[in-house]
Amino acid sequence: MKKIILFILSVNLLLAFPPNNAYFDNLLSDNGKIIKNTLKIKKLDSTYSCATIYFDGEITLTGVLERSTENDMEDIYASLRFYPDNNINLPFLYSTHSHNIKYYKEKEKEKEFARLYFGVLLDDKNVSLPEPLALNKRFLGVSAVRAEVTIRNYHFYGEGEADREAYGELVHFKALGDIQTEYLTKDNYYGGGYYYKLEYNSKDDYVNIRDKPNGRIIGKILKNDMINNDALLLYIVNLEGEDLVSIANWVEVLYFPPNAKDERDAFYGFVHASQVKYTDWYQ
Repeated sequence: MKKIILFILSVNLLLAFPPNNAYFDNLLSDNGKIIKNTLKIKKLDSTYSCATIYFDGEITLTGVLERSTENDMEDIYASLRFYPDNNINLPFLYSTHSHNIKYYKEKEKEKEFARLYFGVLLDDKNVSLPEPLALNKRFLGVSAVRAEVTIRNYHFYGEGEADREAYGELVHFKALGDIQTEYLTKDNYYGGGYYYKLEYNSKDDYVNIRDKPNGRIIGKILKNDMINNDALLLYIVNLEGEDLVSIANWVEVLYFPPNAKDERDAFYGFVHASQVKYTDWYQ
């Protein structure tokens, strides 16, 4: 099974490393369509050394809509990206160091933009997406679907190959196929930045999992299962950007009981930090 290597990718307005490809890039087509395109440069934001270029209008096109997890050196969060089909070009430049809007309008007029290939980071507040694509619930795997989408408020900046990003608002969505999903499992979690294996560290026979720090008990981690029956307890680096200990010594975890096949069978919640210890994170 393909490892979920995109869990080490990053996005940031000032230091951005968005994924180069969709995880489910096999869903991309060479025969995509632009149904409507009224994008036109509106303004630029010169707050930083690289300007951000904003567009009026909107574009309706085909490609792959994909939800995954990313980080920006500070926060870890669920991301929703749209990857245009292989034959479709969205306007983009790898360098936006110029703060002269006339320079970009000339590029637009002469059709000298580069092709955006790494996916637009989308806000989905204006649409209702099917699970697990929707961003309003916890999901730690990767999910994608071929889709026709309309994007508004498109904008981007570029500071070379490694530092670039594009954003937009998703205002229309139509699935063009079945949703493809790879859930987090005991075998495909990646410990390089998001998930860390925990060991049992309690004198008791079980540890409670709660829905929030010091909240309602939603499950139990059995000592015997952790030691003898291949149960797995993962520490989730907090999606709000907290460090090892989350809130008042509570840590966010995902617990796979012995028979759990993937995250749908696991318990997501919080355990007290005194009851566990880290095995693949330096102390």
